[in-house]
Amino acid sequence: MNKDGTMNGNAGKEYDGLDRFDCREKLWSDMEGEGLAIKAEPHTQRVPRSQRGGEVIEPLVSSQWFVKTEGMGKKALDAVENGDIRIVPQRFEKIWNNWLTDIHDWCVSRQLWWGHRIPVWYVNGSETEYVVARNAEEAREKAIEAGHGEDAKLVQEEDVLDTWFSSGLWPFATVGWPQTEGQEGPTDLNRFYPGTCLETGYDILFFWVARMAMMGLELTGKAPFDVVYLHGLVRAPDGSKMSKTKGNVIDPLDTVDQYGADSLRYSLVTGVTPGQDIPLNMDKLESNRNFANKLWNCAKFV
Repeated sequence: MNKDGTMNGNAGKEYDGLDRFDCREKLWSDMEGEGLAIKAEPHTQRVPRSQRGGEVIEPLVSSQWFVKTEGMGKKALDAVENGDIRIVPQRFEKIWNNWLTDIHDWCVSRQLWWGHRIPVWYVNGSETEYVVARNAEEAREKAIEAGHGEDAKLVQEEDVLDTWFSSGLWPFATVGWPQTEGQEGPTDLNRFYPGTCLETGYDILFFWVARMAMMGLELTGKAPFDVVYLHGLVRAPDGSKMSKTKGNVIDPLDTVDQYGADSLRYSLVTGVTPGQDIPLNMDKLESNRNFANKLWNCAKFV
């Protein structure tokens, strides 16, 4: 199958170029015509569809770019073990260790329109001959060094990097890396990297935090932060995770309109410890609104 959902030459001359749905109809018709079909029965099945567009998703084997993570993972693992990075609360170190101990190569190819394009340039239309470079000029230089002519056609990879790969560059890429890497003096990179404390949710400890640690240690030689402070998640009243798909998201602006900003703030900060989830219960908001109102009346009376 081609990437546009049509059949390729491997499907045979009669089906080459047909749309996937038309091909299925023709294939079944041909099987019936040859007496190969036994019977047809309607049945219910789960068809995977795109959440955004609703299109039917087809499994497709294709070439992808991977990053070897064993070396980077070991550096991030050691950083926590030797105290260079401290995770609060400490119990999440076990999750950190589990992820980084049993780590696999990371598929960073994404077939999306937006993102950082993978810095690979294919030479003369070949899928096996390519150069990796920071920009098109450097790619041209490397292609010539590899023995290709100055008029060689270079085409950059259309796939973009995984979002978590791009996000993993954030601590140092936002302050001048790699342009000011190795420079002396008061550059932003020297002044602001590494940072001190990262505050984030525990649910992305591996997806984002570990990637920042791995890439920071690999590319700069320094851990991007000293402390990782993990807060809990604000959940629905029944304890489930808020999700647009489930339709159980509570809009904070609507909550403020109904109960006031002070009661919402107070409900979120009271009784909260690092890494502990917060069910956003409307009864709690109402009682805290009444409490805030009593404080107001007391202050007004005084």
